[in-house]
Amino acid sequence: MLPRYFTDSPWAKAPGPDYAAFPATMNGCDSSRFLVRWRAVNDNSQLVATYVDAVGTPGMQVTGNAGWMDLDQCHTPAFQLLENADGSTLTDVTITVQQYMPAP
Repeated sequence: MLPRYFTDSPWAKAPGPDYAAFPATMNGCDSSRFLVRWRAVNDNSQLVATYVDAVGTPGMQVTGNAGWMDLDQCHTPAFQLLENADGSTLTDVTITVQQYMPAP
């Protein structure tokens, strides 16, 4: 199952490890880091990628077909489909999440 993003939709949050809810929290934000790598399956797609905080406020935004994010535990990756050169209104996105926890 891949997350699917549509044109003209609000920010859609990415799933976390094992497609569960992304483990963002307001408390203990510095207790772990995430490396999030993403790529649109449709090579003609342009996505807007960002991170959102607990109340849904987006941060810095970038546009592209693929990329990566280094996030703390206070933020969740989110995407919007900007356009598809082939006229499609949706795209699936592959997302891998690596979580890094501090050593005991």
